Amino acid sequence: VYGGSIMVPMKWAPDDAKGMGYLISFAIGAATVNLSFWIIRGLYLSHRMGSFSAGYDALPSIHFRKMWRYGGACGLLWSIGNFFSILSVEFLGEGVGYSVVQSSILVSGLWGIFYFHEVQGVKTISKWLISAAITVLGILLLSYEHHEK
Repeated sequence: VYGGSIMVPMKWAPDDAKGMGYLISFAIGAATVNLSFWIIRGLYLSHRMGSFSAGYDALPSIHFRKMWRYGGACGLLWSIGNFFSILSVEFLGEGVGYSVVQSSILVSGLWGIFYFHEVQGVKTISKWLISAAITVLGILLLSYEHHEK
């Protein structure tokens, strides 16, 4: 239910808050929730350890000096993908647009099979490819249900 309804709030957003405006709102909300959970975890650990400094030391290190470049690149790529997923849902509708966006798992699966060799064995790879073909067929059939406004 959660994954399939993630873009539903955009349907009730005012026209000036759709598209890029929705992305900015989504980013602010995600950052706020992430920071809130980080603070709650820090307070919990401080309470459990008996002092604020011990709780802070128990938090995992962010490794900012090592990870800023990789984390920034991943965040940028994710944000670009999220922007285009919002556009696809806005123009194609929830059923078709979100199905197309979620088909990205097929690309990840192909990377896992052919580049990272995470799935091995002809039988297992064949089952995955048959499942991927059924998924693509479902997306194509669903796309025929799209009606212009």
